[in-house]
Amino acid sequence: MNKKLTFTSTVLAGLMFGAGTTVLADNIWQGHQNIVETKNNIDKLTAKINASQSSLSDLQHQLSDAQAQYATLKQQYGNDVASKDAQIQQKIAEGQRAVAQKQAEVDAKQQTINDLTSRLEAAKQTNNELSQAIEDAQSIKDYSNQAVKSVSAK
Repeated sequence: MNKKLTFTSTVLAGLMFGAGTTVLADNIWQGHQNIVETKNNIDKLTAKINASQSSLSDLQHQLSDAQAQYATLKQQYGNDVASKDAQIQQKIAEGQRAVAQKQAEVDAKQQTINDLTSRLEAAKQTNNELSQAIEDAQSIKDYSNQAVKSVSAK
């Protein structure tokens, strides 16, 4: 019976050891699967991070390009405004010179008009004086004709 007990104990121990080994192997295999899945998840996350960094880098380059374009356009706008301002100031100066020239012409014409008006007034005065002299002469002539007629009539 001892042999039978030993054999049974050995078989039972073997079965237990086999079952324990199987459980242990299953646990080890399950742990390995977890490690593989974790590694896959890490790889996926790394790929996403790399893609995001690449996208961020592209966006940073686009931002840098846009800022450079903005600076160029801003400078060009400033130059255009300064150029237009200079043109406007030049046109204003030209307009002021033209106005001053026309004002000088108007002043000269006004002086001519004033001179002619003065001469006209002098001529009118002379004409009035001559008219008065003619009237006086006519009056004297009429007076002398009357005096001659009255002396002749007597």
